[in-house]
Amino acid sequence: MAGPPVPPAAPPRAPGEPLEERRQNRWLIVVAVIAVAAAGAAGYAISEIENTKDENREGSATAQALRADLEVLRERVTERLDAVEGRVDDAADARTQRRLQNDLDALDQRVRQLDEQSEEDGAGDLATRLDDLEQRVEDLEDDSN
Repeated sequence: MAGPPVPPAAPPRAPGEPLEERRQNRWLIVVAVIAVAAAGAAGYAISEIENTKDENREGSATAQALRADLEVLRERVTERLDAVEGRVDDAADARTQRRLQNDLDALDQRVRQLDEQSEEDGAGDLATRLDDLEQRVEDLEDDSN
């Protein structure tokens, strides 16, 4: 059975050269490992940036929805405040209300007095005046016939 293939023998080198080549190979390996680690870190950073962008987009959409809701709420509050301010402006102050109430009470008292007067004087006087008018109408009818 044949074993694994054997690489051809390297050409003979100077005695100090293999040590220097090993050092170069070691540095090359170290630099390659660092480059691979840097590439991995860069890939991870790019991935995190994309995730953050996605989260920011979702956050922006939520923030925009909240801003829209806040604007609607602000408009409603402004409308309510305007309505309340209008009612306050339309409402009379306490002094004016007292004056109006006093005027209303005085008018009510005057109406009662007039009602009492008309009941005392008006019933008999009205009947007499009505009788006088009827008599005049009859007199005019008699004269015209």
